[in-house]
Amino acid sequence: MTVGISSFGSWMIGVGTMIGSMAWLIYQPMLARSGTLPTICAWTCGALFTLPLAFVLAELSSMFPSAGGPYVYKYVALKRLFPGIGELLGFTTGWLYWIALVAGFACMANGFAALLGSAFWPVAGSAPVWFGSAAIVALLLSATLLNQQNVKELSKLNIMFTGLKLGMAVAFVVLVLTSKNVNLANVVAPSIYSNSAGFAENVMKVLVLSITAFAGIELVGCTSSETVTPTRSVPKAILLTLLTVAFIYISICVSICAVAPASLSSATAAFQGTCPAVAGLIGGSIWGAVFTTGVLCSIITCTVTALMALARISYSMADTKLFPAKFARLDSKDAVPKDALWFQFWSIGAVSVGANIIATMVPSFDPYTFLGEVFGFLYSFLAVLFGVCLISLRYTDPERSRPFRIGKDGNGLAWLLATITTAVYGFIAFGCAQPVHQLTAIVLVFCGLPIYWLYRRPASSLEAPPLVAPEYEGSTVE
Repeated sequence: MTVGISSFGSWMIGVGTMIGSMAWLIYQPMLARSGTLPTICAWTCGALFTLPLAFVLAELSSMFPSAGGPYVYKYVALKRLFPGIGELLGFTTGWLYWIALVAGFACMANGFAALLGSAFWPVAGSAPVWFGSAAIVALLLSATLLNQQNVKELSKLNIMFTGLKLGMAVAFVVLVLTSKNVNLANVVAPSIYSNSAGFAENVMKVLVLSITAFAGIELVGCTSSETVTPTRSVPKAILLTLLTVAFIYISICVSICAVAPASLSSATAAFQGTCPAVAGLIGGSIWGAVFTTGVLCSIITCTVTALMALARISYSMADTKLFPAKFARLDSKDAVPKDALWFQFWSIGAVSVGANIIATMVPSFDPYTFLGEVFGFLYSFLAVLFGVCLISLRYTDPERSRPFRIGKDGNGLAWLLATITTAVYGFIAFGCAQPVHQLTAIVLVFCGLPIYWLYRRPASSLEAPPLVAPEYEGSTVE
């Protein structure tokens, strides 16, 4: 693949991919479940709990500056750790990552359809039944077509639109906090809950959603082979991405809470906690329309860069002969895996449209929140595996170069961060996620097993995949 992403561009890919729909739309269901202060605490905890994972991913990405990095980390580590079944486990975790992102995109696509529908039909449920599906297809089709250009041009486009997103976040916070509707007592008042549950219980109710919003900090590793000096640029981009989006999420959440009703338990139905709705409430219909348009553009550009990253997972899995070979075929002109991009279009479209159709038949079903929590469960399980792979590679590949290393000497700090990551995300996956979301995720994972049996390599092959990193010299992280 062609190198065309700068160090700054890698950081912007991370930020641009994570700031999609949840940064603007997820606050309403969170406030309805738990109230103001627990929701703010959930966002803060989400950032803190993600930090150990960010360090784990930073070291792994410095070891394997490869296309589809998050798949390569697990594929190599599990083959080293379990030679007999390591390939099956490597494929399963690769498919787990791929299908998790499909669920995440489907969540975002349904959020896009709902927001666009509200712009034309303000009364809930009045949009035609076909509109949601049409909006989803239009979103995915436009994002897929934009991904047909070379990665250098796509990176420039993403930098421009990510800058606009950051400006929009600043404008929203300033608009809200300078309005006459602000009451900072709403932010900290312990009585503002949506129910009679205790504080900790209310935090736990929305912790999965806040953690889910931080999922994706590793996506910059998917384009490592197309990034300048990836062993240094990508780890730095991962950490900077987490810090940037955490500041944005928490700032927006505090702003919305500052104008929330004095009692969410009695006014939740009337309070629309999305950024466009709050902007319209504070600044009038023009500001509401501006932010609605901005959020729609944010979702489109997020989808573009996220699809770019997912295509590199397909490319890497095909390169290890565990996905159809044509997904590793690069376009002769722009050097992008166009077959993989179109396969994604159909796969994500099927899940997104299917969920939207169910919502039209079952009014109580919220596809946006449901798919978000399915994605949260899948991603939490993946985070556990990242921690396992880091420790595994410390012992199976101790001589492999780690330009970004957790701890200068020994493995103690690596063990600590991997253990924290495993404990936090294991608890979220199996202690917070609801059974219906867990079951849905498990069904999606098992759908990948037939693909493995069709495209697996010979069982005797114990080689590392051809996309492993060359040796690099680099500094350590204390």
